[in-house]
Amino acid sequence: MVREATPADIPAMLAMGERFAAKAKMPFAFCRESVSQTLLHLIESPDGLVFITDDAAAGGLCHAHPFNHSVKVGQELFWWSEGRGGMALITELEEAAAALGCSHWSMIALDTLHPEAVGRIYARRGYTPLERSFVKEL
Repeated sequence: MVREATPADIPAMLAMGERFAAKAKMPFAFCRESVSQTLLHLIESPDGLVFITDDAAAGGLCHAHPFNHSVKVGQELFWWSEGRGGMALITELEEAAAALGCSHWSMIALDTLHPEAVGRIYARRGYTPLERSFVKEL
């Protein structure tokens, strides 16, 4: 069952996030304190979205688009799924973002975690590719 996350859910989400970060081979360390602060901010913000199930968590942020402030968009910041709850979270994010006035919602596919398969999931849901991000250690 999908529900809005509360501050009491942060420890469980941190554990999920740590497992996700280990699989994703992120180029920087997972910082529990930073992620905890981000989760709390999103939970408490009127433009933040955080949902959880027994085996998944997802969150994002709604904001004016930087190229056109009259357009409100939303962006997934994390989608950690360890079971079947993940797809319901995408639906919840989309519906909540629309309720907040977003005309568009963006999802992420990490190149280190089956991007082709994730892309097919997104395509079935009506998403189209927009851009790719690149990172370089300085």
